[in-house]
Amino acid sequence: MTDPLKIAVLCNNRMAFPALQALRAAGRLCALGVPDKNAEVIEFCSMLSKQSGIPLFIMTSESCTSQIKNMMEISGANTVFTMTFPWKISSEILSLYSGKFYNFHYGLLPEMRGADPVFETIRSRSGQSGITVHIIDKYIDKGAIILKKNIPVNADMTHGALCTHLSWLGANLLNELLNLLQRNFQGTEQSEEKARYYSKPSASDVCISWEKQDAETIEALIRACNPWNKGAYTQWNGWNIRVLEATLIHNADLQTGLPGTIVSLNKENGLIVKCNHNSHLRLDIIYTEEGFMSGHKLSAFGLRTGGKFQNL
Repeated sequence: MTDPLKIAVLCNNRMAFPALQALRAAGRLCALGVPDKNAEVIEFCSMLSKQSGIPLFIMTSESCTSQIKNMMEISGANTVFTMTFPWKISSEILSLYSGKFYNFHYGLLPEMRGADPVFETIRSRSGQSGITVHIIDKYIDKGAIILKKNIPVNADMTHGALCTHLSWLGANLLNELLNLLQRNFQGTEQSEEKARYYSKPSASDVCISWEKQDAETIEALIRACNPWNKGAYTQWNGWNIRVLEATLIHNADLQTGLPGTIVSLNKENGLIVKCNHNSHLRLDIIYTEEGFMSGHKLSAFGLRTGGKFQNL
């Protein structure tokens, strides 16, 4: 690639914001494309467009292909970055603009393929995340890797916190990435032996099973659901309760009851629940339709020590 890089970005998440600002500051950003139903990203990109004069294209799933063609013609882009863009780039576009489309995958490839690698990284307690920039081809998350950068995932990191760390990583890796692309680096093929694909989290994925999961597993799930799902689900007497923050409890005196049983519920010790493998978890912050509150305040709604949460 000998011509100077003129980059259009198709984005759908706040994780793209620092990279957009960095590309604009470097004089590389020439167009923005955003799905029509994402108000937060439209608002940010509209402001950026007005400040810089960079054209903004609001896209729909039905006319995405024609709108990308229009974007390429108007902006003169010779490179396109996708950052959590929700729609597959059509074969027609990939053929017309061969070798010009690259995806920022906010997870490590090939081990974390799928729609939400941040969720799976935290839920599985893998300890490592990162961004993988790869060539877009006709297969999802399978193109040759141009650049991969790792960051550690701390034991108390939530989904939201990791997204913020990844957003800044996306901006920080740009200089190295642009140098590779300017040199026409073709990337490294992914190993299918190491590949794992994870579907977008379903309703069952964000529910707590006290009898199947130990306290560490549940605590990781809770962090993986915070804040985008307002926590992980449990139920009491048919009442939906979501847990946003929890703490592992190591107390030999809390041995009674089946998993899901409330073994402590007071202001001093908090709301402590028995989990699988005789482990225990204090539910520090919960969310219900009545609002966000400390776990022990559920006593005002009738919960008592000895009560039991349902297994979902």
